[in-house]
Amino acid sequence: MFRTARLFVTAPLMALLASGVALAQHEGHGGHTGHEAPRSAPPTKQPARVGDAYPFATCPISGKQLGTMGDPMVKVYDGREVRYCCGGCPKKFEKDLQQSLAKLDAKIAADQGPIYPLKTSLVTGKDLPEKPFEFVYGNRLIRLGAEQERAEFDKAPAKFLAALDKAVVMVQAKDYPLKECPVSGEKLGEMGKPIDVVIAGRLLRLGCKDCKADVEKDPAKFVAVIDAATKHHQSEGHVGHGK
Repeated sequence: MFRTARLFVTAPLMALLASGVALAQHEGHGGHTGHEAPRSAPPTKQPARVGDAYPFATCPISGKQLGTMGDPMVKVYDGREVRYCCGGCPKKFEKDLQQSLAKLDAKIAADQGPIYPLKTSLVTGKDLPEKPFEFVYGNRLIRLGAEQERAEFDKAPAKFLAALDKAVVMVQAKDYPLKECPVSGEKLGEMGKPIDVVIAGRLLRLGCKDCKADVEKDPAKFVAVIDAATKHHQSEGHVGHGK
């Protein structure tokens, strides 16, 4: 009789344990209870970048060298990439976003203006006036004949950026100062036809497509490399940048 009673007690307990396991499995597959710990929100996806990566080696807020405080913080504003030294700087930049971008525009114009490859409007092809209409799009300086041409540019910016890149290659290839890939150090041509990449208005010739990822990761490093090589090239009596 004792063994029979024990069986009657064990059966309900087994049923209860089975239901507990089923409940745990249900919760593990997305079930919700009133006592369930709140789930963290999924990470916010960055908008797609348009044009070039952020071209400078320093943070636009602190002025510190990017990378000295860990991997740079990257944010994209309407397709425009900006890199910061740390997570605290974006809020300061965004406090007056229009003014912050205007300061960045001025810095980009000063940097890319002297090597701008065209004397004609990117939209109409007509000669630029003494004071062209300038703006920055995707971290690239654009020059048009008049402000009214901006509307045409905005209809197909990718097409006009590609045309600007083509002009950079045509002008700067004439006196390109490097014989080696700035990423791998290998002689250009050893791995096939070099890959032309334009960053911050500069032509970079790479040994292969794989090298492009290194340029994207740290564009300012390679801007500095090509600028130093061009300066040395010019000091030896070469024209440089097709001028």
